[in-house]
Amino acid sequence: MQQTFFPNEFLSKYKTFCGNDWTDFFTTIREKQPKSFWVNSNKSNPKEIEAFMQKNKITFKKYPFSYQAYFIDYQKPGDLKVFKEGKISMQEKAAMLPVLALAPTKKDYVLDACASPGMKTIQLSNMSQNVLAVDVNSTRVKSLLHNKEAYGLKNVKVMRTDVRNVKETFDKIMLDAPCSSEGLVRKRKEALKGWSQKLVLSKAKAQKNLILSCFDMLKPHGEMVYATCSFAKEENEDIVNFLLEKREDAQIVPVKMVGIKVRENKWCPNSVRLWPQDNDTQQFFFAKIKKI
Repeated sequence: MQQTFFPNEFLSKYKTFCGNDWTDFFTTIREKQPKSFWVNSNKSNPKEIEAFMQKNKITFKKYPFSYQAYFIDYQKPGDLKVFKEGKISMQEKAAMLPVLALAPTKKDYVLDACASPGMKTIQLSNMSQNVLAVDVNSTRVKSLLHNKEAYGLKNVKVMRTDVRNVKETFDKIMLDAPCSSEGLVRKRKEALKGWSQKLVLSKAKAQKNLILSCFDMLKPHGEMVYATCSFAKEENEDIVNFLLEKREDAQIVPVKMVGIKVRENKWCPNSVRLWPQDNDTQQFFFAKIKKI
């Protein structure tokens, strides 16, 4: 069986960072992540999906943090009829949480800032009526357009551009920032092959530009969520703290999720750092920020 690849630089960095949590952390990120799905309310509902799973004797369990979020024990969920029909989307558990924290309503104009491939866009489409989904990468935008069609995202407008070129203001903004993708190691054993501390610092530089630009697009009293699937402090707490230093009208909003263990964050109070061993998830980070 193929072993998960870990650069020596990564191991050295996180042994120091994790301290007494290192053994549990390293054990968990070498394990395959659980499969989970989101019920796409544009095409279905939990009652229909649960009936399908029961009829086909598939093991599933609703997560406590959302009536649309489920664990599934099935080898190839992509083969299921409900997946092929766009009624469910496969989405990692931690990755569902930022949009739930943002909690857009039907009256909000929402920006999905780095949207491809569009799993969070599906959530935003389900929760709000007017979504602008932006991505600069032409290949990734093709995935976004495919998913817009497959999941019936009629209330989503897709635009290929650098989000910093958008000249509008929004009630809510989801910024799932391009990152070093450390959290994907539980999904793909080779995910860290291109990883280096140099990459982390390069991503952090771009993230600082993105978070400032997105915050400046918020309407007064608007809210945004900044998220990454990285565990690097340089890409997470340091980025949010940078925003707080540069924008006096930025304030972190505390977030609680039912059934999700969140530790106190000493580097950036009220931001959410998800340790993989605490909730059996990817490494993940997000912070909810309000323009006051």
